Amino acid sequence: MSRFLVAAAALSVCSSVYAEGWIPTSPLVQIGDDIDIFFDSSVAFDVTNNLFSTARAKSATDWTLTPGLAFEYGKDSPVAFTLNAKRSYIYFFQSQYRSLQDSRDSLSGDLRLTPGGPLTVVIDSSYRVTARNDDLAAQGVDFNVLGATLVRQSNYTHSISVDYVWTEKMKSNVSFINTYNHYLNPVTFINTDTTTSPGNTIVTTGYNTAGLTELNTKSLPVSLTYQAFEKISFGFKYEHDQTDYSNAPYFKEVATYPTGNPPTAPVPSNPNPLPTALLKDFYGLTVNGQPTSSGKLNITGQLGYSSFSGGSMANSNAPSYSITLTHNLTDLITHSLSLGRDVSASSTGGRTDSKTYNYNISYTAALDLTLTAGITYLDATSDSSTSSAVQVKSTVYNLGAEYKYNPHLTFNAGLNFTDLKIPAAPQNGFTSQAFTVSAAFRY
Repeated sequence: MSRFLVAAAALSVCSSVYAEGWIPTSPLVQIGDDIDIFFDSSVAFDVTNNLFSTARAKSATDWTLTPGLAFEYGKDSPVAFTLNAKRSYIYFFQSQYRSLQDSRDSLSGDLRLTPGGPLTVVIDSSYRVTARNDDLAAQGVDFNVLGATLVRQSNYTHSISVDYVWTEKMKSNVSFINTYNHYLNPVTFINTDTTTSPGNTIVTTGYNTAGLTELNTKSLPVSLTYQAFEKISFGFKYEHDQTDYSNAPYFKEVATYPTGNPPTAPVPSNPNPLPTALLKDFYGLTVNGQPTSSGKLNITGQLGYSSFSGGSMANSNAPSYSITLTHNLTDLITHSLSLGRDVSASSTGGRTDSKTYNYNISYTAALDLTLTAGITYLDATSDSSTSSAVQVKSTVYNLGAEYKYNPHLTFNAGLNFTDLKIPAAPQNGFTSQAFTVSAAFRY
């Protein structure tokens, strides 16, 4: 608690100092006209009643301190480069979760080349460490795999995007995107069973990541866009994806011995063979712009179908779409509706067919205060390399508020409620609530 009070006091001092006009509006370090270096940090306090996203809910309270630096070069120039580096330190108030306290890195950078002609090149790269279970639970991962642990993983994304303007109305884009993950620091668990084999004791030792799969996805999207009207454009898009599967850090040993006798040597078991790579091809039409003369409605989307092979499901085709409608209801209220369907590789060695529906509304209560609310519904069916498909239905409700005290300091508060159901195994469904308050400081 003392660390949290110190961090909060530091942010409070910074805000009051700014209010007195003692802090200039320039970056932390400015070198010439092209290089800016910012101190970019935050502190957050979080309370949840279901830390591990399982049916056996366990509450937890933690706070996160995230110092970081942001480097910007050549803003608004033909060659622009940004780099952000942060490290989050997570502290739990309950002693039973002290083993979960850790640090998590986040790195991102992008290089933008706009030489002044029809060509624009953007290179992006990011790396982030997470420790969460909700994303895996939404894919139907067995709660016994998650257990009383947080699954820790590193996530990588690298991309290059090339835009070329052919005429005043026509442009094209070719990109290459590579995303992949690795599971980190798997947790060892031991299960002792004396009921399934009378007179014997069965001791199973393994990692909490034993049933998970690491994914390496390479995507090649190509699109051609035509400005059909003043405020709206249409186009065609093709995308080829290939996802390679590999076993997460795996260890499992089973020892069986007569109850009361010394244990015998455990018998290691090997991971189940994974399916071949998942291949997917998308063909569709795109639309972007304002379809009405008032300019209050904006649409962004793509609509088509995907053909896919690999994984454990049979080869087939399925509709695939991603559509977002944004509407300015008034000068102060904006709301949006998003619909999506896609097929992707799952963390259980198969693939997931998901449908997503999302509605958000934002109200600008004052120049420096914004209130938001939203609801997201997910209907996902995931298979695996070892079991039949599992359907998961989840609904997430969000309430939020953002207060910009000044150009450097922002406060946020959010309330999240999740209701996840598994129709085939109702006992594995769960609900969770989380409340978060945070402050972000950039100077």
